[in-house]
Amino acid sequence: MHKPKSFYRSHNQLGFIKACPSVVQLREITIELSAVSFVKMSYFGSPLSNSYHYNREYDFDDTKYDDEDDRDQHDSRFDGSDEDTEDASETDTGHPEEQLEIKEQMYQDKLATLKKKLQQLRDGTHPEYNKKVKKLEAQYHERLNLNDIYREYMNESIKRDYALEIKAAAKDFEEKKIDLRETLISDLEDKKRTIETERCSMELTGDSMEVKPAMTRKLRRRPNEPIPLPEKRRKVPTAQIVYLLDEKEMENDLRLIREKAFIPVRKVGETSSISSPNHNLANFSNLQSISEHQNLIETRIEDGKLLYEKRWFHRGQSIFVEGKDQPKMAATISAVANDCIFVKKQNGEKVRFFLASLARGKVIIKRRAS
Repeated sequence: MHKPKSFYRSHNQLGFIKACPSVVQLREITIELSAVSFVKMSYFGSPLSNSYHYNREYDFDDTKYDDEDDRDQHDSRFDGSDEDTEDASETDTGHPEEQLEIKEQMYQDKLATLKKKLQQLRDGTHPEYNKKVKKLEAQYHERLNLNDIYREYMNESIKRDYALEIKAAAKDFEEKKIDLRETLISDLEDKKRTIETERCSMELTGDSMEVKPAMTRKLRRRPNEPIPLPEKRRKVPTAQIVYLLDEKEMENDLRLIREKAFIPVRKVGETSSISSPNHNLANFSNLQSISEHQNLIETRIEDGKLLYEKRWFHRGQSIFVEGKDQPKMAATISAVANDCIFVKKQNGEKVRFFLASLARGKVIIKRRAS
């Protein structure tokens, strides 16, 4: 079927307009015009239209238009179709140039849009940029809040640990101080018990090697001091010596006595028979003196001071006095002589004690806290 030339022109025009999506109104108008012209040309130029007119016998004189306006309208329709074909022909001739112009216009539009967005970014008014910046700021503030919360938590934790450490250190210090005090007290008590045990053992047994002879000095008598009276020596009872000796020492003494008693005498006569018992008595007295010497307590006076049981006593010192025939009493040393000491009781009475009594243990003196 043969199609008119205007059909191809309108078809090409439609293809060109479709290639340019930026001109929307022009494309719609051109599509409507092309459709109308295509329908008209296809109907009037087709064989169907010729046969239809040939079969029906029309009088050309009768087919006149009833109204002049209808005729003008009909003519204007065909005139418009002719103008459309002319426009299509002009569009076909200017296709490459218009395409370049449209592409250039699109490029300029895109470039202007990008420049506008760039300027908005520089000015800080870009909507997407502002949206993302607000989101970042929200994250930033949230992170700052979390950091502040974590800092406060760490500060509280450190303060709590610091307080606990201080309490633990103070508690440890008090415990160690108490332990040290108890340790020192126990050590001192052990030393005290040891010293008391040694003292008791020395008082009971005594050491003959530590007994030194009393050194006496003849000093001028003071005019106010009373003249020392001679002491009446008392014999030490035998029972005391026997009880103070050990069993081995007693056996040794008895063995020596037996040996001395049965020693043969060379001289014959009465004198020899008479002298033998005297000799045995002398030996027995020697044994008594030896045992008595072993039980003596170290006592001496030097430079106006009394040494008794390895302790020094001086004038004006407070003491306790205790003896076998005398109860325990508190007194004060009023004077220290060559071979005796004078003690003043709390009632003002003065008593004299000789060194022999102190050495033999008849009288015992001890220090007293003043």
